[in-house]
Amino acid sequence: MKRSFRAAFLALGLLAGTAATPAGAATVPGWYSSTDLSFVMARGNSKTMNFGINADLTRQWLRTAWRNNGSFVRSDVAEPSQTAVGSLGDFTVETGPSVTKSERLFFKSDLERRVTERFFYNVAGNVERDVFAGIEYRTAGAAGVGYLWQKPDNSSLFRAGIAATYTAQEEVINDPETEDSFFGARLTLDGEKRFGDRLQNTFTSNLIVDENLQDTEDLRFNWQNGLAVAMNQRLALKFGVGLLYDNQPQLVEVPLFNINGIEVGQVAARAEELDIAVTASIVINFQPGQRTQ
Repeated sequence: MKRSFRAAFLALGLLAGTAATPAGAATVPGWYSSTDLSFVMARGNSKTMNFGINADLTRQWLRTAWRNNGSFVRSDVAEPSQTAVGSLGDFTVETGPSVTKSERLFFKSDLERRVTERFFYNVAGNVERDVFAGIEYRTAGAAGVGYLWQKPDNSSLFRAGIAATYTAQEEVINDPETEDSFFGARLTLDGEKRFGDRLQNTFTSNLIVDENLQDTEDLRFNWQNGLAVAMNQRLALKFGVGLLYDNQPQLVEVPLFNINGIEVGQVAARAEELDIAVTASIVINFQPGQRTQ
């Protein structure tokens, strides 16, 4: 299973590198931003609230770029959805208290400097928090090099990079079998394809693969894919699919029930290796020289 994942990533990188055509492209200096917003709320027989935000902020110079990305998602559910208070003949129906079922925070920052039109070096850092996956916090710093392919009309872009990393983390439940800080290696693959009459629609794919060099069984990846269909120059409708994989997931606390269905305590168990998220959101874009149509 682990070999198949590594082979798949290698094949993806080779295929993308072969398909892309190296070329230079004009860069307009300035600030660029893109913000995705999603919100769902239900009231009545059920009480739920789902909120998500993903923001990209980039400062672009002729040969230098500073890219920042932050995301936050949270889901709250009334549990139980309805409960009766009183006696069999005299009771009132109430909604249960709101309980957070999922919450994840992620932020990364990347400073990139081009040595030539295609070759670059960069330093980056990221921090994440996902208590429901057993991560109180995880921070990582990276320094590496990469190569860029970009068409002159900016219709497609592909960036590949490798980096050395240092990671420090704190787990919700301490696991004596894992290291809290370690050196590692990172592979990044970023692709963008613009299409439409005015190249107004965009497909993006961003993959980050982290390998713990002190324990090679500890392999993780974060793969985010999005299709944005423009409504005008500033607004777009975006559909996304994200996959988070951890070959050595953290410990999480789960309730233990006996054979009669009665909760008798809490036990520590491994979280799931793979998280999948499907989203639909509104995107707000800003870039230099942009005018609303």
